[in-house]
Amino acid sequence: MTAMSILTSLMILGAAVCGVSLLVLIFLDFRTTRIDDGISSFRRHIDALSPEARRDSIIRHEDNSKVGRSE
Repeated sequence: MTAMSILTSLMILGAAVCGVSLLVLIFLDFRTTRIDDGISSFRRHIDALSPEARRDSIIRHEDNSKVGRSE
């Protein structure tokens, strides 16, 4: 009788640990930032820039591209 209650208690404890682990993994999966979120955030940031700031970013990008091609 005692062995059965110990075994039952261990099974219940194992099920509870698995359940909590599953909930934590689901929470962490929904919490992570997706690559699409980063891309859309970048586009919103670029759209919010003034034309002068965009021009500076474009010039910097072109300079970096020229350096990368010559190497």
